[in-house]
Amino acid sequence: MINTVNNYQVQIEELEKMAEDVLSMKKQLRQRRPIVIEFCGSPKAGKTSCINSLNIFLKRNGFKTAILSEKAEFSPISDKHNPVFNVWTCSSAINEINEKLDKAQQGEEIDVIISDRGIFDALCWFRWLKNQQNMNEKEYKILTEFATLYRWQKNIDLVYVFLVSPEESIKREYANLLTQKRGSIMRENVLEQYLNSVRETKKEYEKDFRAVHEIDTTTKHQNDVGYEVTLKTLEVLKNMLIEKVGFLESSTISLNEGFNDLTKLESQLNNYKFNNRDIVEDDDTLIQPIPIAVIVTPQKDKILCIKKTNKSTPKGSPENDKLLFYAGGHTRQEDETFDTRNNFIKTSKHTLERELFEELGISISLEDTNPDFCLFTPQYSEKSKKHFAVGWIIYMPAETKFNLDSYEIIQKKGKSKSGSFLTFYEIEKIFIKNENHCLESWSQEILLRFFKDKFSEYFINNINKEIKSDQLTLFDF
Repeated sequence: MINTVNNYQVQIEELEKMAEDVLSMKKQLRQRRPIVIEFCGSPKAGKTSCINSLNIFLKRNGFKTAILSEKAEFSPISDKHNPVFNVWTCSSAINEINEKLDKAQQGEEIDVIISDRGIFDALCWFRWLKNQQNMNEKEYKILTEFATLYRWQKNIDLVYVFLVSPEESIKREYANLLTQKRGSIMRENVLEQYLNSVRETKKEYEKDFRAVHEIDTTTKHQNDVGYEVTLKTLEVLKNMLIEKVGFLESSTISLNEGFNDLTKLESQLNNYKFNNRDIVEDDDTLIQPIPIAVIVTPQKDKILCIKKTNKSTPKGSPENDKLLFYAGGHTRQEDETFDTRNNFIKTSKHTLERELFEELGISISLEDTNPDFCLFTPQYSEKSKKHFAVGWIIYMPAETKFNLDSYEIIQKKGKSKSGSFLTFYEIEKIFIKNENHCLESWSQEILLRFFKDKFSEYFINNINKEIKSDQLTLFDF
């Protein structure tokens, strides 16, 4: 008994030290969004106790949490064998997760969102309903496709699947009840059927989630389960702070200065890998593809301008104190899914959709689009040699409302042009006033490539004297 107590004390000290380290990292590195953890699995497997334990630990060690209650308890649908019951609980969980993420986007401080049942849990119950012939194959296909839509499935960082034997589940259920009468779900045969459905679901859908962690609690002490879950959660928090970005080995891609033919590069782009950003940035043999969007009005008379904050741009960045006519950022490991693995163009669509939402507060789908250009400007700076752009031209009305990330982008207020659509005449006036010190290299190239006919001869001749503008070919876009 003494050894067990001592062991728990060692575990507590280990977890608290790890929590302290993660909090220290949070002060230096930005947590871009809350991590979302879902608990699901067999009834009486210990989910609720573990959620309570994890929540108390995180709060008392300095983290901000949001707990989403189990929706089945509040469902207005009484029949748990009716597929509508599970549709209601699934939709409610999706809605509440999105609501919390939106609040975090608006500035509410949340580090961890914990969902007691959610998307993965709904998949398990849909499987069980189909196996029990309460749902036909067509319904199952449609509803599981809905539950696994990338738009909300991408938000789930970690799924804990709790398992327990039917016998132990029944034992725990009736330990403190004054009846042995079974409920509609709490029956040995139903629990066995559901357990099989959970295992089938995990086998089919595990690959579609970032991390699925199975814990069989049948013979485990609650403290051991709590330690395992808390340790894994802290690891996920730490990994989110340590940004892993996409890169290529320079020797594996044939880039020319200026604009490149994407059709010739696509297969080379698929050689991308991920590693810690600081490691990638410090290695001169590596180069990073950056998905970006150039946002113009449908009339092609205005272009969106943004300017990064000093705290969001590392020292020596070409974007420092420059006007940018694009938005975007590094491809992160979280942007890659099972379906997009080893396909950079597909993964980069996820990247750009995420970046536009994080930076500008706009939701856009790039699913049915392809990039319009690939741009490499190694002649401008040492940093420029290590990055190249894969870009989309996106049309949006000038009245579009942007919700600019205050950490990343200077806000649209006072005389600031950041977050505004500018006419090309306005751009030229700013350029002349600042003697060509206001524009960043990719922005210069983009303006000359796609909007050359919008500017005066003076602007074209002076925007970058190293570029022979008469040799540039305009795209018909």
